Amino acid sequence: MDIELDKKGDALTIIIDGNIDTDGGHKLGVSLQEAMEMTGVKTVVFDLSTVRTITSSGIGKIMNFFKFIDGKAGSMSVKGISDQLYNQFMEIHLDRIFPISK
Repeated sequence: MDIELDKKGDALTIIIDGNIDTDGGHKLGVSLQEAMEMTGVKTVVFDLSTVRTITSSGIGKIMNFFKFIDGKAGSMSVKGISDQLYNQFMEIHLDRIFPISK
């Protein structure tokens, strides 16, 4: 799994390439910590176009990041999500917390 942090002004896109499994969850945690240390970020978009599976730990890390950005009066969304992951996110009602689009 590869993660790219693409910051342009106050917008940050987090592009995740590959499945978020146990090893990927650790890498995700490190990258999200790096993103939290960036100054001036107000809008965050997770691009999960190539992610097909995610562990509960990975979801927890994304939720923790949401709490952080929400606490800074920022916004977060998920885009480019696969049908399988979209269904999983809908089942646990993540769409009620932040916008999710295919």
